[in-house]
Amino acid sequence: MDIRIDHVASAWADRTAGESACDAVGLPTTDGGEHADGTTEMSLVAFPDGTYLELITNTGEATPARWPSFIAGDAGPAAWCVAVDDVRRALSRALDAGVRVAGPDRDGRERPDGVSVEWETAVLGDALGATLPFLIEDRTPRRYRITPDPELAGGPLRGISEVVVLADDASRSTETFDRLFGVPRPEVVDPETFGATVHRFAGAGVALAEPDAQRLTERLAAYGPAPCAVLVETTDLAAARDAFAIGDPTRWGEDAVAWFDHPALEAWLGVVEYAH
Repeated sequence: MDIRIDHVASAWADRTAGESACDAVGLPTTDGGEHADGTTEMSLVAFPDGTYLELITNTGEATPARWPSFIAGDAGPAAWCVAVDDVRRALSRALDAGVRVAGPDRDGRERPDGVSVEWETAVLGDALGATLPFLIEDRTPRRYRITPDPELAGGPLRGISEVVVLADDASRSTETFDRLFGVPRPEVVDPETFGATVHRFAGAGVALAEPDAQRLTERLAAYGPAPCAVLVETTDLAAARDAFAIGDPTRWGEDAVAWFDHPALEAWLGVVEYAH
């Protein structure tokens, strides 16, 4: 099974605060509407390659069906999703690899313009998009669910290329990723100022982070293994820093990462320029 990153869900106690944070750094957002169960609503940052960052919160006083503790805690990255062409076949392969699965389940949302969007999702592992991604297969055309934002077209950002997942035991998680996705042996790096030892699977779109500083240690204790950072690829980091509010670059193994310069985004939403 390939890791084709579809989107990353970020949880917000106040979605308008998330939209304001994105707007402050130069990332346009689009109102995506309310999910079919009526408990959550979302906006999205739609990148040129078709990947997107979802900004999700609960609707009114409803208890959210998705990632309630992350939403209540205004926790940012909560889950990650990969696209599959046949969700049932993908689940069968996961079972063959010894991975627990659940679903598929039908889901959807209604956009503000009245267009209904439908898909099926399925869970890999113990939670929806925690250590392992959740799966999505569209039932309506994908362009109904996501259309790249014209404001980002032709700019220096391409799309989400790497999800960093917080783990209490990266070696054990590596075995699961290898059985399921056939990932290469990870490169172990200690990025500047990030607060974790990071195990990166080259070209696979995912890395595992074992915390060694207070911020991520407390996050792991509060939310368990789950995404803790999202990296958007650029081929020209200098141009990206000219176009968006992004801080100074730091080393990310052989690559360079710079974090969006806003208190609600820094240290979890960044831009990466790959050395090769």
